[in-house]
Amino acid sequence: MKKIAAAAIASLLLVGCSSASEKTQGAERAPETTAIESQPAEEAEVLEAEPDPVTVEIDCYGDAYYSSAEEAWPDEQEMCEAEVVGSEMSATETKAVETAYGEGGDLGSLGTLYGMCAQAGPESWDYLQQAGSEEQLQEVRGALVLCPEHPQKSKLHKLIGGAEERNKLEGEGRVFGAGVYRVGTEIKPGTYYVIDVEGCYWERMDANGETIDNNFITAAKRAQVTISASDYSFNSESCGQWQPVGT
Repeated sequence: MKKIAAAAIASLLLVGCSSASEKTQGAERAPETTAIESQPAEEAEVLEAEPDPVTVEIDCYGDAYYSSAEEAWPDEQEMCEAEVVGSEMSATETKAVETAYGEGGDLGSLGTLYGMCAQAGPESWDYLQQAGSEEQLQEVRGALVLCPEHPQKSKLHKLIGGAEERNKLEGEGRVFGAGVYRVGTEIKPGTYYVIDVEGCYWERMDANGETIDNNFITAAKRAQVTISASDYSFNSESCGQWQPVGT
């Protein structure tokens, strides 16, 4: 009986030790599970990085460097370009890019607009007097969204309006550039002028290709020609853009 009792006690001791060992091992494994479950949260913290606002460096063709368009205005720079660094555009910057380029705009496009904003020289926008496609006009509109207080904003709005009118007239055959045009079909009869010409040649022709009238202008601030309804065609080279008198 004593041997049986001793054996029973030994058996109970072994069971107790086994249970204690299992509990201890379970307690040791618990931190590992907690550590694994905590990894996604740590990774999430890394992904939630602080936004990187855009900064700009403006180079007015080596003449001077600026950190903003406003800083360049007093110097009346004619031509500038800009490089932007960062990833987080402001609401105004985003709207400016969308106005100028639609959904195709990016940080490089924003740099173009900052460069345009920095330009405030007396001849910076003269190209709009004879040019101004819809794409060019949208780009200028985008620049004005970015820098609404531009010192030449009144001049720019006027130039945009003039370019819009020329585009309308071009669609009507009353504004045209170099080339040969059929009178009455491709262009309208009337009196036209060009400005700031060098080496300009124009020619009015009949249906046989004979010259009715022509002129070669070495250089002039302004040149004018009247195209008659009886003319068959009109040709010009290096004269720029002809516009109807009165526009």
